[in-house]
Amino acid sequence: MTDKTLLVAQHIQIYAKKIVLSVLFFCILFSPSPSLADTLRLAVASNFISPIKQLAAKFEQETGHSLQLSFGSSGKFFAQIKNNAPYDIFLSADLTKPQTLIKEQLALPDSLIIYARGKLALWSINPIPEIVLKDAILRAKRIAIANPKLAPYGKAAEESLRNLPIWDDVKNKIVQGENIGQTYQFVYSQNAEIGFVALSQVLTGQKKGHFISVPNKLHGKINQAAVILTRTHNIELANIFMAFIMRVDVQEEILQFGYSTE
Repeated sequence: MTDKTLLVAQHIQIYAKKIVLSVLFFCILFSPSPSLADTLRLAVASNFISPIKQLAAKFEQETGHSLQLSFGSSGKFFAQIKNNAPYDIFLSADLTKPQTLIKEQLALPDSLIIYARGKLALWSINPIPEIVLKDAILRAKRIAIANPKLAPYGKAAEESLRNLPIWDDVKNKIVQGENIGQTYQFVYSQNAEIGFVALSQVLTGQKKGHFISVPNKLHGKINQAAVILTRTHNIELANIFMAFIMRVDVQEEILQFGYSTE
């Protein structure tokens, strides 16, 4: 074999090797291999059930990764996380709890985001005879609110009643749910005539019923914050999700579920 022939053969081998490596790279990149897919565990406040279910499907379709969703009150998740519950991300219904987790080094400080701003509504399955918020509340015999110590929407409901101010007039009529989801069920099942729920629940619920929006000036802002928890084993994917939920198009979807920009 001449030197020229040997040189040509070497070039062919190198070229063939590059082709093989390129094919392997694209096979790995685009193959739905289980080793490349991963799962994020999300603790999600009850008011955000409908939005996150829709957004989870979109995230999974775009990334090929899956989300394991758990729903409950922010207070309950807060306690679980402090006891080493195995979540990667906490989507709270308030800002205080994620901030506290950061102070206690249970969440990453640079991960904090405000992913939604909640709106409170007074809701009933049946027509509300009074269009004035205060009068509608005073006429009711049973009023559902979420536990103010556990649920930010419950805290906002109590603040609203105190600022009207009719707390002393109605406190004995109040039925407390553990979270905003249970509060919604109290009204849905008519175990309470009216209830303070998230506007997003009213807009996405099976029974639309009737509602009166609660003015934001009656309660503190319901800033819903999310954080990545320090115990996560998949910080890269957690960061991808946080960037996803703050994307302009995703934020526009969240607004359509009854959340506010203020």
